Amino acid sequence: MRTALSALLAGLLLALPAQAWEIGEFKHGMSRTEVEQALKTWNFGKTLSVGIDGLLVYDPPDHPAGRRFLFTFCNDKLVAFDQEVEPDFRHFVIIASNYSNLYGNPLKVIPYTSVIANGEKNLLAMFWRKGADYMGVKYVLYPTSEQLSMTWQISNNCWQAPR
Repeated sequence: MRTALSALLAGLLLALPAQAWEIGEFKHGMSRTEVEQALKTWNFGKTLSVGIDGLLVYDPPDHPAGRRFLFTFCNDKLVAFDQEVEPDFRHFVIIASNYSNLYGNPLKVIPYTSVIANGEKNLLAMFWRKGADYMGVKYVLYPTSEQLSMTWQISNNCWQAPR
């Protein structure tokens, strides 16, 4: 009985990472090199390093797809993926409602207001947890524009998830 219980516990511990997020061909734990290799088939217009732990890829403004992804790494392992979607508060409400229906009440809600060079920046972010994953939606309202992104994160040693 004790051996069976130990085997079951070991199996559960080994299965935990398998629950973590996978979006398309991007999954947590990939190295930066693996992400860059996978991105070659996506034909993004621009790739920029963001600090030592980020990689931003996006299409030029005149591109019809308008894709924009942000990959965040911790110790050369992918720990977060953000995908921008068409910014509209109505879309934020739909995404948040869908997550709430799937995962219940949000684990964390971040309302934030700050002053930037050309006025006020308002942020509303909501995060849900499923196993080791954090899924979230962020809506940012700037004086002359808005931004909406979906995020997938996993706990790591570099910063506290979700953020």
